[in-house]
Amino acid sequence: MCGRYTLRRLDLHALGLRAEPSLFEEFDERPRFNVAPAQRLPIVRTTGHDPELVLAVWGFIPSWAKDKPKAQPINARAETIAISGMFRQAFAKRRCLVPADGFYEWQGTKPPKRPYFIHKRDDTPFAFAGVWERWRPSPDADPIDTYTIITTTPNELLRPIHNRMPVILRQRDYPAWLDPKASGQSVQDLLRPSDEPLEATAVSTRVNNVRNDGPELIELTDKSADAG
Repeated sequence: MCGRYTLRRLDLHALGLRAEPSLFEEFDERPRFNVAPAQRLPIVRTTGHDPELVLAVWGFIPSWAKDKPKAQPINARAETIAISGMFRQAFAKRRCLVPADGFYEWQGTKPPKRPYFIHKRDDTPFAFAGVWERWRPSPDADPIDTYTIITTTPNELLRPIHNRMPVILRQRDYPAWLDPKASGQSVQDLLRPSDEPLEATAVSTRVNNVRNDGPELIELTDKSADAG
């Protein structure tokens, strides 16, 4: 799964994207070292002709939900997303990019699990494959946009750490992924383990607490520094 990630700098130019921010959104561009579910975060999507940058809540709510569900999936499995009742419509029509520059995975089956920070070797930004949805609590209420991150089987680096990893799209595949006219079937093969040059660093368990957010979370620390 992917339950935390980093967005230390929102740099669309480095991602090769030209996406205009919504005129009605205010983006807090402070470095984020511990992005967590239920937070409002930037995604890139296409609803017209050009990509746009908007804020959405991490935790998927399908448009047909009558009430806010207790479970709001933060991840969708690449293997089943095309047939899932929860995600298949969004996968067919509402795909998005989730800007990031690192993510965390935890090693072990029992506590205390060891967190690892995974990022590109050159520390440049990338984008997860995601899908988004618009939900209204009631017909006259303001809509809420939500998203989930798609995961797949791990690559060689991640395999000893965890049995899943987020799908990291290649830049050349962004246009196809964002194209609302492209069918889900036509982009299904993009949902594969990353071949990007990644590295993994064991970090402090302070990342386990969502209230912790700072550069010390991605630094290798000794066991004496591990505190919740």
